[in-house]
Amino acid sequence: MLLTDYFFKEIETYKKDQVREQTYNKYCSNGRFLIENFSDMVLSEMTADDYQQILNKYAETREKATITDFHHQLAWALKRAYNVDGILKRDVTFDAKIPQGKKPGKKKQKFMEIEDMKRLIQELKHENTPEANFFLILLKTGLRFAEALGITLNDIDFKKKTVSINKTLAYKGHQKGTRTFAPTKNRYSVRTIIVDDAVLYMLWKNAKGADPDESIFFKIKGFQFNSTLNNKLKRACRKAEVPEITLHSLRHEHATYLVSQGISSMAVAERLGHADDSVTRAVYIHRLETEKARDNEEIAQKIANL
Repeated sequence: MLLTDYFFKEIETYKKDQVREQTYNKYCSNGRFLIENFSDMVLSEMTADDYQQILNKYAETREKATITDFHHQLAWALKRAYNVDGILKRDVTFDAKIPQGKKPGKKKQKFMEIEDMKRLIQELKHENTPEANFFLILLKTGLRFAEALGITLNDIDFKKKTVSINKTLAYKGHQKGTRTFAPTKNRYSVRTIIVDDAVLYMLWKNAKGADPDESIFFKIKGFQFNSTLNNKLKRACRKAEVPEITLHSLRHEHATYLVSQGISSMAVAERLGHADDSVTRAVYIHRLETEKARDNEEIAQKIANL
């Protein structure tokens, strides 16, 4: 059996409809890479050197994080060929070295100061469109894009002022106007968060005409594609004269603001749906440390001027 045939057989059997659609598409994309570059490789004859050569080839045009994901997906299949099906006589992935890959491009992080955030909020309130309301909800809740699209009226407790996050909306790969709910990113993502009156009002306002179990925002034209919304958010940022950010950046801004206001990293992690606060500390506290270093420099300059 060829390596490519085995890989596609395994992902068809064990991954299709078992993992998120985007994840399955990545498996298929990696399978196509194998077809393009190693279509003649016989699975039973594979060696550790062969596997390393596959990783090295993949790394020629990709960054390390992408290579690592590829390694995990291909190694999963090859370990099954060894441990379950007995096609391989040894684990050819053992002690494989993940190449460094190409050097990551410099990505300039764009963060907002609190004053920037307030200006953006004022601009969004002024626009008062379904899109602007949606951006405000993301900024005030820290929800992922698909999580926010998954909210229905049944998920909202107007008396307790909470929203239950228990599903997402699989907005990609479906016909226009249709919606299919999907599980959250992981079990930690299922949570109930407290929200303010403004968020409750915006959810209620945009849910007019929606069934209790229907996505509040997906029925609105333009919410089928996050690229469309990202462009509208960037326009709002330009109007507010603040750094241009994306939908996902609103989640980061929400978390950073809470940490900066003294909310514990664990409480923020639970609100975001993280397994623990390690990600929160690594991402958001790093930014606060950067700001602290900048503040210390300014303090030193002030002291020098005494």
